[in-house]
Formats: sequence, structure tokens, C-alpha cells
Amino acid sequence: AFDSEEIINGYVKSRTKGGLIVDVFGIEAFLPGSQIDVKPIRDYDVFVDKVMEFKVVKINHEYKNVVVSHKALIEDEIEAQKAEIIARLEKGQVLEGIVKNITSYGVFIDLGGVDGLIHISDLSWTRKIKHPSEFTHIGADLEVVVLEIDKENRRLSLGHKQLEEDPWTVFETIFTVGSEHEGTLIENVDKGVVIDLPYGVKGFAFNKQLTKEDGSQAKLDEKLMFRVVEFNKDAKRI
Repeated sequence: AFDSEEIINGYVKSRTKGGLIVDVFGIEAFLPGSQIDVKPIRDYDVFVDKVMEFKVVKINHEYKNVVVSHKALIEDEIEAQKAEIIARLEKGQVLEGIVKNITSYGVFIDLGGVDGLIHISDLSWTRKIKHPSEFTHIGADLEVVVLEIDKENRRLSLGHKQLEEDPWTVFETIFTVGSEHEGTLIENVDKGVVIDLPYGVKGFAFNKQLTKEDGSQAKLDEKLMFRVVEFNKDAKRI
């Protein structure tokens, strides 16, 4: 059963330190608490006097010690379900998911049995997001697009901003070099200030470009007219 990874039935006899004693073919095997389920189990007693399915994960012939796992069967089933779900997915497919976890580099989305990752750069076309928690929260519903499918490693790359066309294609025709637009100074950054421009887009002005006609320096929250001196569609920078 160990070499063939065969699924076997065993009778849970009793509780012991760190796990349970299981009768398998008349041999007492040890089921560690960590191998009962994929979720942490607090009360081992609920499994006593039950017949369950197991995999033999370790045999020590010298000490005649057998270790079994029920968790391994659950993990195999989960992986099979993941493979089945991923096999049905296609690039460009739009799905509804739930935010499962948030990290500094992106958002993990539960798609109902399989998880995918939205990289922080694929959350929004226009917003400069420093941390994904500024954009969403755990438990939130979020519509996503499948960008890449790695069937071998069962990984999904997802996007949210791709639900809409790249607005920078439009911005390119609006914020042409030399054009003037009203903007609000909203944040001091290294060497300059972030400018809130029309259509929710952000621009940048160096400190030396913030001197007004009367010689005074522009301040935060002030509204002024700005002239576009550079537009970089690829870098999403004005």
C-alpha cells in the first residue's frame, strides 16, 4: 500500500499524544494530528471509533512504525479539482472571484476551487497604487480577466484593469505636448509634486516648474493651469 500509494481503510481506535491510533490490517498505525485534515483540528476525539480512508506515508521497519494520512487524500482531491477547473479556463475569459489574500505585490483571488494572482500593476490603468489594500479588501467580490494559464504548475495570472481598454490610448490624444489643462497639486514627492489632472489621471511637475507668474511657489491643494511638456504612454507618465 505504501509503494503503490493505495488508498486503504482503517479503524480509529483511540487518541494518543499528538494524534490518533489507527488499526490498519491488524497493525496499529499513527495518524499525526497534522495529517487528519487540511484544516487544523482541535478536537481529535470526534474521529475515534470511525472507519476512514488513509494513505500510508511512512514505514519504519526497524521500529515497526507506520504513519498514515487522511489529509493527503483531501489534498489529492483538491489538486484534481484544480486541474479540472484550470483545464476549462481560457485566456481572456472574464470571471467573478473573491479576494482571498492581499500581499505587497498583488491580490490573490479565489475562483471557486482555484486561486489566481492579480499583480499590483494589473489592478488599475490610472491609479498609482502603493499597496493593493488601497484598492480592495479581503472578502470583496472582484471581476477579473484571465491573462495567463500555467497548467503544469496550476497557476493563473489575472488582471482587473484589462476589463477596460487602456485609457492611455485616449489620453494620448488629449494630453498632447503643449496642451494646457487645469490641475490640482495633491502630493509632495521626491523632486516635485503629483498633479491631479482631468479624467482621474495623475501628472508630475518638477519643483522648478512650480513657480507662478508672481514669483511665489505653488502650494498643495492649489488649482493651476499646467502645460504638458512630456507624455509617455508606455511608462504611463505625464
